[in-house]
Amino acid sequence: MNRRHRLRGGGAFAAVRERRASSSAGPLRVQVAANLAGVARVGFVVPRAVGGAVVRNRVRRRLRALMRPRIEALAGVDVVVSAGVAAASCPWEALGADLDSCLAGARARLRRGDARATARNAGGDRAASERPLRDNRGGGGSTRPDRVDPGGSRPASP
Repeated sequence: MNRRHRLRGGGAFAAVRERRASSSAGPLRVQVAANLAGVARVGFVVPRAVGGAVVRNRVRRRLRALMRPRIEALAGVDVVVSAGVAAASCPWEALGADLDSCLAGARARLRRGDARATARNAGGDRAASERPLRDNRGGGGSTRPDRVDPGGSRPASP
C-alpha cells in the first residue's frame, strides 16, 4: 500500500474511533470516518492476543493485501481494521468475505449518519477524551503514606 494510504499516529486512530461508524463480521471489526484528504487511509490493529509477533505481522500483511484492491472504492474515508483472535486461523476467502461485509456495513452507517454511531461520541464523551492521561509508569502521582516503596528510594515512615 502506498504511504499516502496509511493511517499513522495514535491521534489519527483516535479521531476515527471518535467519529466512527463501525461494523463487525467474523474476527474483524471495521471503523470508518470521513476525511478531507480525498484518498482512503487505512490503519490496522492486531492485538497481542492474536499471537506472537510473527503471527500478528502475518495477519497484518494478509489484511493489507486484502485491502489493496478495495482501497480506490474507499476514497475520502479513514478506515481502522481491528483483527480478533480468530483472524490468525481464518482462511483467505472467509477473511476477504468478512472484510467486505464489515466495509459495506460501516460505509452504510456512515452514509446514513447512524445516530448510534455518531451521537454517542458527539457530546458527552468528548469531555472524557480531553482529560489528561494518567501516567501509570510508577513515577509521580500520589502514593499512600502507609506503603513502603520496594525500591527503597523513600524512607519508611515511623
